[in-house]
Amino acid sequence: MNGGLLSLYRHDEKKIDAVISVILGLIAWEFVDRAIHNPLVLVGPGQIAEAFLSLLSRGAIARHVQATFVEFILGYGVGVVIGIGLGVVMALNRTAKDILSPWVTISYNAPVILLAPLFITALGLGIASKIAIVFIAAVFPVLFNTYTGMTTVDARLVEAVRAFGGTRGQIFFKVTVPSAIPLVMTGLRLSVGRAIIGAIVSEFFGSRAGIGYLIMAASEAFRTAEAFVGVVLLAMGGYATFEILKYTERKIAPWYDYRV
Repeated sequence: MNGGLLSLYRHDEKKIDAVISVILGLIAWEFVDRAIHNPLVLVGPGQIAEAFLSLLSRGAIARHVQATFVEFILGYGVGVVIGIGLGVVMALNRTAKDILSPWVTISYNAPVILLAPLFITALGLGIASKIAIVFIAAVFPVLFNTYTGMTTVDARLVEAVRAFGGTRGQIFFKVTVPSAIPLVMTGLRLSVGRAIIGAIVSEFFGSRAGIGYLIMAASEAFRTAEAFVGVVLLAMGGYATFEILKYTERKIAPWYDYRV
């Protein structure tokens, strides 16, 4: 019996450790909540679960999740496409890099929360302004990692392909792109968190639905448990997206050493 459990643990050690970590964290969280006993400051997992079920029964969860998901997926998708495109262009063309670099640097260092009112003023309170905010939050990690991946290819691999008569196109598709994929995927994962922040910030201004709106409205009404429901939903959504991207990366770039 013990041998079977040990074998199971060794087979899925990382997953089991993660589950144990989450369980212990929830227990500690509940213990701290009971010790503090101040529902305006902190609520435990039990109260959050009750608030979640209450919101779910009223249909509020589905409405808020759907609103944030649409804003996130559209803004993130546009950010990924443009980020990869600009990263490739800047990597392959020095003139384009010199022209775009100042604008990229300025835009990247501008806080999203300060840009949000400007986008809303220009594009209105509808979904267009929210997509724009998510886009500006998500595009830069993708762009930077794409550019870095394209410009840090092992020169020995390039020379080896050239020695066998490889064309520029063959070098690009058979060496540069495969070498850049792990860094590009890292950029996609890093941009998830920024895109979620962008979606939440966009919902603080004139929204009537979305997880960001749920958190803000619940906080203003001192419904702390409902606010924590929004936070937990965001954390779970971000984690799920992150894991999906990791799985995708392992499938499209199986040659990469993922232990490092």
